[in-house]
Amino acid sequence: MRRLLLIPFACLLLAAPPVALAGGTAASSGSLVVSNAWVRQIVVQGNGTIFGHVDSGTLTVVSYDPADTQQPKVSGAVGRVVGNTVRYSGTDMRFLFPNGHYLITLEGAGIDISAVGAGTVAAAGLGTDNDGTLAVNGGKALQVGFTSGLAVFGGKKGQGASLTDAPAGKGASK
Repeated sequence: MRRLLLIPFACLLLAAPPVALAGGTAASSGSLVVSNAWVRQIVVQGNGTIFGHVDSGTLTVVSYDPADTQQPKVSGAVGRVVGNTVRYSGTDMRFLFPNGHYLITLEGAGIDISAVGAGTVAAAGLGTDNDGTLAVNGGKALQVGFTSGLAVFGGKKGQGASLTDAPAGKGASK
């Protein structure tokens, strides 16, 4: 009978290290969600995974340093080297940058982005009432404004979850 009681206890001991490690990682991981953005430009710099869809527009990869052997994927457009960047333009474009350090810019209509990790995002909308929304770290979705500022996702627990320097009346908070 004692041996039967030791089996669940041993399972709990074996599970404890991964749970402890996950707790440390979760403190630095955050999220970014951009929905149906119509923008002059979105700039996202971060560490982790980022993927998305562009109805019509341009994705410029300023830099990408993969953390493992997985390579980025872009469909719906052919990449063109412009200086030190790679630029993709097209319609119905999808992209995935798995686990690495990235700096990308997006311009266009119907832009949806999801990212997990830590980083910053800055967006400049077209100035309409429907330039899309942006949410970080599971927070409230805020309207992308004409001159929306900087938002931080991930980092230390409780750190930055709102756009700064956005004009009043566009849904951004200071």
